[in-house]
Amino acid sequence: MTPAACFSERALETLGLTSYSSRAYVALARLPQATAPDLADATRVPRQRIYDVLGSLIDQGLVAKTPGKPAAYRAVDPANAAAALMRLHRDSLARLEVVATDLVAELRTDWLTARNGHRPCTRRLERSGVARMDHWREYAQHSVLATARPPFDGLGDEGWVHRVQTITRGGGTVRCVYHADLLSNPQLVARAERFAAAGEEARVTAAVETRMILTDRERALLTLPSADPDPRALPGPVLMVDDAHTVAELEENFDRLWARATPFTSAA
Repeated sequence: MTPAACFSERALETLGLTSYSSRAYVALARLPQATAPDLADATRVPRQRIYDVLGSLIDQGLVAKTPGKPAAYRAVDPANAAAALMRLHRDSLARLEVVATDLVAELRTDWLTARNGHRPCTRRLERSGVARMDHWREYAQHSVLATARPPFDGLGDEGWVHRVQTITRGGGTVRCVYHADLLSNPQLVARAERFAAAGEEARVTAAVETRMILTDRERALLTLPSADPDPRALPGPVLMVDDAHTVAELEENFDRLWARATPFTSAA
């Protein structure tokens, strides 16, 4: 390994890449393109890992795949690669700031209520319901159960595509039941197809009555009805549920809704 390669790999690891990913990107940056087996041999990345490594680099916008048999891979401009990695860090920092705010809000509520010997199992959260529920998905590590109604704001979150891939590639599951109104908008259908391609299992039905995010079978967020009768109005405040029995009931309700819904791929 040359000193330049060694520095580049260390720099990429500092920016968040794994050792294998940084090694693969640096090697590709010095080649016009390479097939996966050739890259594995050149970098000493195990062949059984090289496709996952390349898939991760593609997801992060650092590598492009060239069609053909066999397929070849090429590195994007290092300036663009560095910018993409920095965006991920900025997005992560923004999410951490939200998590920190939520942590303080939740623990302070517990701290205050503990003095009366009572801990509520639900909390009404007055912040924007749409924004709150969209970022809540980022907490998930193993599973996400979700229901979605208009205005389907969560479908505009490009970062969620990568998160779905991370959860499902790690053996987790992401399931979502969309309200059937989704099918009337080709743009929303196309976005939902991206999530499905990333590993999300989706179904549609007109019976979706509220928005819900249930993560890791531990906690759930549900929207409360809006006081605004206008159907185009944003959802109302959000209710957080962390009582184990209530969460289990919500999961059972989701499974019943799921069983009655139509697979998204068939409906679309």
